[in-house]
Amino acid sequence: MSYELMSKRLNAIVPDETWDNLERVAEREMRTKSQMTAILLGEALAAYWKRNPPEPSEDAPAPKSATTKAPAKAPTAKAKPASAQAKRTKDSKGAS
Repeated sequence: MSYELMSKRLNAIVPDETWDNLERVAEREMRTKSQMTAILLGEALAAYWKRNPPEPSEDAPAPKSATTKAPAKAPTAKAKPASAQAKRTKDSKGAS
């Protein structure tokens, strides 16, 4: 049985200012630095491809990151978790 990873690993050295900003954004979005880096890199690549569309002569198809939606944001204090939302059942259909 063959197993293929869906994600790739990347190591990068960034300036202190970039690291500090990444920490602040990750904390604000309630994500890890790794998760936030992946999201921001995907958004930056999507913006790049939007500004610089591939030439028709290029062999590679348009990158998926240029056409995919950004991942859903982490829940905030204002948002109710899905488990807290009322669910309509068969019996409650007529009750109002």
